[in-house]
Parts: sequence; C-alpha cells; structure tokens
Amino acid sequence: SRRAYSILERQRMKERARDLEHKAAVQKLRQDSERDRAIAEQLVNQAIIRCKAESPAKEVSLEKRIQRTVQKNKKISSQSDRLIKRLRSKISVMSTRPPSLCPCDPDILNTGPGLCATNCSFSQNSKAFAQALASLVNCYQ
Repeated sequence: SRRAYSILERQRMKERARDLEHKAAVQKLRQDSERDRAIAEQLVNQAIIRCKAESPAKEVSLEKRIQRTVQKNKKISSQSDRLIKRLRSKISVMSTRPPSLCPCDPDILNTGPGLCATNCSFSQNSKAFAQALASLVNCYQ
C-alpha cells in the first residue's frame, strides 16, 4: 500500500511536470505568434506609408483591402472565442470531455489556429477551425 501510493504519487508528479511543460510551450507559441502579428502589422503600415508616397489612389484601395481582411479575421476569431465559451459552459454541466479537433493539443479549449503545427489542417485557417468548433458545439446540444 505504501509502495503503491508512492508509485501513484510519482506518476502524478510526472504528469504535472508534463502539463507544466506543455503550458510553457503553449505560452511561448502564443508569444511568438503575437510577436509575428506585431511584425506583420508593422510591415503593413510601412507598405501603406510607401504606397501613400507613390499614389493616393493605390493607397485607398490597399487600405480598404487590408481593413476588410483585418475585420474578417477579427470576426472569425471572436466567433471562435464565443464557441469555445459555449463549449466550456456545456462541458461544465456534463461529465464528459469532448474529443480534440486536431492532434496538436489534446485539450480542445487550449487549441486554436495560431497554435497548431504547420502541417495541421487548422494551421492559420481560422475559418475551418470555427466551422469544426461550431459542429462540435452543435453535437453537445
């Protein structure tokens, strides 16, 4: 019994260590993606400034295109966030855990298109992620 308890305790410690490593890796990925986003935003702003200097007509169309793309991405991202909140509330009521959408992260609540591996179907594809998440939420209704 003492031996069995110590074995269980060692397993729990290993699992906690793995969880901490995983959380640290996810946090690093989030920071990297945020840094990449900031760099991309700077590049876009520099391109707009260069375009302003070249011709005012190009500037307006480029700005509109960029604004539409940014708004579309924000809309899809907020939709995914709302779906994850709905899924969290449904999970708290139920005792079952939902399956993961991709092999990148076993916990669906920590997954996202920005955190997936490059060979994942959801990598940088927030629209597909939102659709899969919506179908999963509908399954739990």
